[in-house]
Amino acid sequence: MYYEGIGPEQGTIVNDEDAYAYALERCLSGTEEDKQDFKEMLVEWFYSGNWARREEEYAEVI
Repeated sequence: MYYEGIGPEQGTIVNDEDAYAYALERCLSGTEEDKQDFKEMLVEWFYSGNWARREEEYAEVI
């Protein structure tokens, strides 16, 4: 199995076993837009289960 890029990724082929490494590299070292998108999605995903978002400020940083 593999991923075949379309649009701006056209011509790029990524094997299934390399998919995680490629995605991580693109998200951490890609364009500023890639990095910002990844940051937002990661935070949203990570805190979606056992966390409740609060609007007020918290005085002590953990």
